This record gives sequence, structure tokens and C-alpha cells, in this order.
Amino acid sequence: MTKILTWILFGLAWLLSLLPLRVLYLFSDIMWLVNFLLPPLRYRRRIVRKNLRNSFPEKSEDDLKAIERRFYRNFFDMMMEMLKLCSISSRQISRRITIVNEQVFRDVITSGKSAVVYMGHTGNWEWMTSLPLKFMDMGDRRPQFCQIYHRLENPVADKLMYRIRGRFQSESIPMERTLRRFMEYRREGRSFAVAMLGDQVPLWRNIHYWTDFLNQYTPVFTGAERIIRKMDLVPLYASIRRTRRGHYSFELKPMLDSIDGLEDYAITETFMRMLEQDIRRQPDSWLWTHNRWKRTWKGYQEWLASR
Repeated sequence: MTKILTWILFGLAWLLSLLPLRVLYLFSDIMWLVNFLLPPLRYRRRIVRKNLRNSFPEKSEDDLKAIERRFYRNFFDMMMEMLKLCSISSRQISRRITIVNEQVFRDVITSGKSAVVYMGHTGNWEWMTSLPLKFMDMGDRRPQFCQIYHRLENPVADKLMYRIRGRFQSESIPMERTLRRFMEYRREGRSFAVAMLGDQVPLWRNIHYWTDFLNQYTPVFTGAERIIRKMDLVPLYASIRRTRRGHYSFELKPMLDSIDGLEDYAITETFMRMLEQDIRRQPDSWLWTHNRWKRTWKGYQEWLASR
């Protein structure tokens, strides 16, 4: 039954995605207008306002509302852009994405190493799955591109997203299989480049490090750093910026000169600082509907005491 529902949902999404982006953006405009005119129906309005107010205490209420309005416009645009992933051609999506400083990535791969590309929920992170298209000229030396993902609770939606994210030869790896899959790549003699969203909320049992992030004490995933150290991978950061409607730049930046001799969590801390800088530069591009701070230090202490 799940398989049938998946195909039906994918078929409907694919048919809608055949509409030109300019038409899909009309739907986005309508959703934004309804969201703006009917505040009680505004998607996660309380969370968005709370997150913005706590993250930017120095900004006026008018400034925060302006960021909120721009955020929702970008948010609905991104929903339409995700839908477009069902059918968008390789040529079209390549025209809409610019890779900045791609030589950094090429140098890592040609040196025989593999890379972890840290990124946050900024711009349109889903279009990052088209990255393999930018390196087709590497031929046999092109790495296996992949991304780590959390399985969605709805199995139909999970299978749909899995299909969409794999359209451009980027493999989706469930979080629980991460290390095992990387070891398989290594045994096969293949280099790889894995995208990791590092700004999600870890479970209580997975919290090992806290840092100040956007003026709030924040628990951070550290699994990527442990894998980087264990497998001697190269950490890179993808700065995703919206340059204009439907167009993005992915700037690949080296995070550290070397990971040798680094203190614990230094890689994680570097990522959080780079991400924070990006958010402050383009605050309306981050996913403010994400309840990033639902795990508090007090709650963590209570959880530890209850074990």
C-alpha cells in the first residue's frame, strides 16, 4: 500500500512540477499573501517570532517583522522549488546554481581524500543534491556524492523525498548507516563527498557539546566531527546564498588548515561560527520555523538526573 501511495503522490507532484517556475512562484505569492493577511493561519508564527526575537535582541520590532515577512516569502518560494525538483532538467538547475571556489573541492578529491561538506538550513539546501552535475568533467575521478538524512515519520513522504533527492546521482544515506556506508566506499576505493546539515536538533542521548549560537545556549550534533577524525576526512563549509529568485550560489570554503592536533569539538565550533555569520548576513534565508532551541540546558540537566 505504501508503494502505491508513494507512486500516486510522486505522480501528482511530478505533474505539478511540470509547470514553469514562474507559474509556481505565483502559487508561492498567493500562499505568502494569505499567510500575511491572515496571521492566525501563519505557519509556525509563534516559533518564528520567538526565534527571531531571541536571536537578534539588538534589532527593533519593525526590523524583526521585516525579516519575518521576507523569510516567509523565501520559505514559500523554497517549497515550490522543492516541488520543481521532481522534474527540473539537469540543464535548467545547473543554470540556476553557481559554485564559487570549486577548485577547493577539486583539490581535495584529486589529492585522494574525501570531504564532509557542512551546511545549514539556509537558502535552498535541497538543490545541493544537484552538485554532482557541476563535476561531471572529473570523469572516473568524480567522487560519490551523498547526503545524510533523518527518515521522515510518514513512510510515503519519506520515499518521495528519497526519490527526489536522488535524481542527480546523489545518494541519500540514513543517519544510522553513515559510518558503515563510508567504510563501504573506502573498501571499494571510492572517494566521496557527503553533505551534512549540522543545525538540526540532537536527541538528548546524542548531546555532547553546547555552544553559544545566535545569543542562545545551543546543543550541537558532533557525529560529523567524530567521523571526520576517525576517517581522516576534509571538512568543508557550503555557504548557500540566494542571489535572486530561483538562483543560488554555493560557496565552498575550507574550514581548517588541518585537523591534526585540534581540541575536541573544534571542527563543530568552526562550523557553528561560519553558519552564524551567514545567517546574520542574510537572516531571512534561514529556516526560522525549525524549533532549533526546544532542547534547553535546564532540560538537559533534568534528563541527566533522571537516568
